[in-house]
Amino acid sequence: MTNEINNALRTDENPFPDDSPVLVWFPLPDANPRDRGSWSWLPGSVLSQCGSDEWHVVVELPALAEPDPSIPNGDAAENLLYPACFRDASELRAVSEDEWWRVREGLARG
Repeated sequence: MTNEINNALRTDENPFPDDSPVLVWFPLPDANPRDRGSWSWLPGSVLSQCGSDEWHVVVELPALAEPDPSIPNGDAAENLLYPACFRDASELRAVSEDEWWRVREGLARG
């Protein structure tokens, strides 16, 4: 039964395949995490589909990243830890890589 469920999640109908660029509904650092009306569409990447309408997504905005305390140079760009979340399809937008970068760079500039 488990294989049937897992196989059903891996169909070609998945609008957000693993590793695809997306915009994800997530709070910026100055937003109230309990007030979804204050959240923004932020650049992210799909880690995996984990339900019929649920995806595990990493939010890839440097302003949200934190140094990895488990290694000496945890604040190096390649060692930063980014938040991950679970979202349904209404909280994700498929985008091209170009659009993903434009959003990320625009947010970095403020």
